[in-house]
Amino acid sequence: MPETTQGVNSVDIAVSIMEYIATQHGRARATDVAAGCGLSKSRLHKYLVSLCRTGMLFQDGSGQYCLGDTIVRLASSAATHTDPLSLINNLLCEFRDRMNLSTGMVIAQSGNLVLRHYHRSFRNVEIDFRDNTPIPLHLSAAGQVYMCFGNYTPANEREQQLIEETTKLGYAVRYKPAQGIPGAQSIACPIPDRKGNLLAIGVTMGFFEKEDIPDIARELKQALSTLKL
Repeated sequence: MPETTQGVNSVDIAVSIMEYIATQHGRARATDVAAGCGLSKSRLHKYLVSLCRTGMLFQDGSGQYCLGDTIVRLASSAATHTDPLSLINNLLCEFRDRMNLSTGMVIAQSGNLVLRHYHRSFRNVEIDFRDNTPIPLHLSAAGQVYMCFGNYTPANEREQQLIEETTKLGYAVRYKPAQGIPGAQSIACPIPDRKGNLLAIGVTMGFFEKEDIPDIARELKQALSTLKL
């Protein structure tokens, strides 16, 4: 029997808009979306308003439309068989898209820290890392988090003080530039499993204004706190 049921055309168009934005690394200008989806600007505007109102999209400071929190939550809820590290990585991608800040997921392997995945921001000037880059324990924000929340015994009074400061804040900041990356800073937050053990470390990195760091750190903590692992 041939299929005769008609669907809702507006739903098809809304999905095509989100699919197009997804193919543009999660962000696109309205003029590009209109051209890519074959819509007039006035017709597209109505869809963008509704998609933003429902949280499926949001408009960033530069005027581009980005995939929103609602679509990420729906994807996470549907991924019941997805491993926790994939869920973390997806959320860090969403944070990168929303904040336009580079992010990464750090894990401990055989007693060493490794940047398992790195997601570069869309800024013209940014730092770059390869996936699976080794991360130093004593010269990184991720290392500070590991000393605090991982299976680590402080070697001296300075490390103990650092652990206490990180525990109080719930995140760590590397203010001093790392060797070879002048001006770059990083913020790291712990990601525990259901038993409270350190599963991974969420990191955002780049060239921050010092006064913006507390707000960025709070945004990262809040985003990671929505994970259901």
